[in-house]
Amino acid sequence: MHASPPPQASPPCPLCGGQAFHVVLEGARDHVWRKPGRFALARCEGCALVITRPRPTLEGLGFYYDNAYSGQSEEATRHFQLSSRLGRWISRYRLAVLAKVRPLSPADHLLDVGCSYGGLIKAAVEASGCKASGVDLDEGSIRRAYQPSAGPPVAYHHGTLDDLDAPPGGLSVITFMESLEHHPDPMAALRRAASLLAEGGLCFVEVPNFNGLWRRVFGRFWLPLLIPQHLTHFTPQSLAAMMRAAGFEVRHQQTMFYPLEGVASLGLALAQCLRTPPFGAPPSWRTPFDILVFLLLLALYFVFEIPSQALLHLLGLSGHQAAIGALKGSSDEQPRK
Repeated sequence: MHASPPPQASPPCPLCGGQAFHVVLEGARDHVWRKPGRFALARCEGCALVITRPRPTLEGLGFYYDNAYSGQSEEATRHFQLSSRLGRWISRYRLAVLAKVRPLSPADHLLDVGCSYGGLIKAAVEASGCKASGVDLDEGSIRRAYQPSAGPPVAYHHGTLDDLDAPPGGLSVITFMESLEHHPDPMAALRRAASLLAEGGLCFVEVPNFNGLWRRVFGRFWLPLLIPQHLTHFTPQSLAAMMRAAGFEVRHQQTMFYPLEGVASLGLALAQCLRTPPFGAPPSWRTPFDILVFLLLLALYFVFEIPSQALLHLLGLSGHQAAIGALKGSSDEQPRK
């Protein structure tokens, strides 16, 4: 069994600084790694941004990240990002979205914030020959992150964007792939990114879409909630507002085709209803009945998840979204570094 959950805090809104909130979801728990603690999602009455509130203190967040992205799950996560067909397709898809504003070239220096094992970096380097760097709080993933077999090595940094020792204006593209929602202060992270970008530089953010249809269906079992690691829950409107407030002109927004949402959320809901595994135990399939449920979900994935995600993407209701911003006043010309 896990130890008692860490203490919690109720911070102000990171977008407008407001202190007035109303609760939109109660009883949220860690349904993925099944660690203890109950949380709520609250909407700021000043700007409508939704955040996890109360949430773990900065010191307590480590409890919820322990063995989540490396450690026991290290090899499976690394294989998914760097070697699996789906993981490689996701990275190429993200680069195609970026290319709607401007494709990468060998002149670019890309920084991936929350890079994990370097899946996006691998795709970017192989496709464009760009220079790349990564930063992540998870030391285990940094130690085993992708390195090219030829050409300049990728520089990885253990820590946060604030810890990065980089000159202002030295980067041309900064990406936050499913990482901005993890930042205790996402506004500060975006402003720090703006300070590191060269003229004409781009900031590409991908986060869950709180307006997604499956979030309304599954509620606290919606997989992209990822409570309590996800601290901010963006709609397209609040994401654009935060990027503009941080100094970016939003050049492109869209929902993402990301077929890892509906059936996975159904699986979390079924696990809770069937109480398997018991809360406080790590997720696993341990009985013949568990295996049967897993096979049912696997069949639903191919029959239902993929076509439904395609439809939701077309309707702008899928559970993930992307926004690409350029520094205000910057030109469309490719930066030369």
